Amino acid sequence: MGNYFRTVPKGPLEETLIHFLKTRKLQHINDCIEMINDSYPTKSTLILDEYLDVFGGILEEWTEQVFLLLENNNSAAGQVDIYESLAVIIVFCGEEFNIKLEFIYKMFDFDQSGEIEKKELIMTLQTSIRALCKIAKLQPPELKDLEYFSEKMFIQLDSDRSASISFHEFSIWLLNSWELQDFMLQYALIQTFENADRRAKERRIFFQKLYESASGGENQQYCDADSIKSLFLTELKEQKKDTIELLIEILIQSTKIHQKHDEMNSQYPNGILKEAYEDIMAAWSAFDASDINSDNQTSIQELKYLLYAYEGDKPDLFRIKEEMKILDKDNSGYVSREEWIQYLCVEDKGKFQFRGNLKQLFNKYDKDNSGALSILEIKQLLTDNMKDMQTKFKLKGQNENFEEMVAQLAQEVVDDLNSENDKQSNDRTLTWVEFKNYMDQAVLKLNKLKEFLKSV
Repeated sequence: MGNYFRTVPKGPLEETLIHFLKTRKLQHINDCIEMINDSYPTKSTLILDEYLDVFGGILEEWTEQVFLLLENNNSAAGQVDIYESLAVIIVFCGEEFNIKLEFIYKMFDFDQSGEIEKKELIMTLQTSIRALCKIAKLQPPELKDLEYFSEKMFIQLDSDRSASISFHEFSIWLLNSWELQDFMLQYALIQTFENADRRAKERRIFFQKLYESASGGENQQYCDADSIKSLFLTELKEQKKDTIELLIEILIQSTKIHQKHDEMNSQYPNGILKEAYEDIMAAWSAFDASDINSDNQTSIQELKYLLYAYEGDKPDLFRIKEEMKILDKDNSGYVSREEWIQYLCVEDKGKFQFRGNLKQLFNKYDKDNSGALSILEIKQLLTDNMKDMQTKFKLKGQNENFEEMVAQLAQEVVDDLNSENDKQSNDRTLTWVEFKNYMDQAVLKLNKLKEFLKSV
């Protein structure tokens, strides 16, 4: 199947249909299965009227178009396979990938044994891959080719030689089959956390090679900004020139805030420090990995993969929604690449300095390297991040009030996150895990505090 995954589609992907299918839920599919069992229990295919009866509720205005895509000759007079129809909705729906995997696994476990036998795996892959190909306007592979592929896979997956495959064996194989995952990503806009992470790592390696080429070797810690810019303009042709200019400016400004830069500033006045470069391009690479249709913007559905590819932790729904509110400055419903990079920066007099690495921020204020922030260290962090507010209070002669408010907020942060036992101790601290939780959960509190300070 390797060569097949690189075939060329017969027409452009119908992205509007794909986005509609992503709004569907598995609970809707259960309604379709119930109707099939009640009204068409002996049938394996449906004509158009029957298809409208079963799938009209879930596919709405797209019902007839999906029927035509799935029908082998794209004819309204033909018939469509029931399992291909169900597989389409399962594969493309908006549920988490692992949940979809489990659902489709159980659907093809016909004898309800809890494991899939070879004949069941063959039908699972034949149905799912052919359905995906038809929606993506790819010529579906021949059944005999899919049968050969499935038998080969079965031998690889049945590691314990039990003549059946557990869900664990099935999911591990699929989540680590990068060729198949890239195929689903390209033609079905289906992303997984595992693939996003892998793609981000590959992009970081790519940008590492660019830096080595620009600097003259892997051991070089500085390189000329013009050399990097020239390579970016050549290699990143899909990016607007303004975006490249912004990236270079951030690289230069971020280099200047690194302590290492002070030692070699005179030698490299317009240089880019490798450490700063790697930090920033990690964020850029995460965006590359999550931008599944390469349009230089990410939706709220894609944002979870962006955060995971950058941070390595799966964000919860609260975090995703709050980040989206902050990131989407123009209220477009999408986060642009520029919005993402600038979000991870501190703006100082119109200049953007990259400060996106939370671990670096944590380490900066962990003065004693204890692995935890004391109340004094948290107070310093908050003070530094609200310097503009402190200036305003000083001008009004109310600096003591400001310091009192920051101290109180620092105490509240620790109290909110420490256990009841810890609250009884005078030696209160915030660990790295708690610090991350604080950054996730306290966005609203900090924003409200800043708005209050502005109004004073």
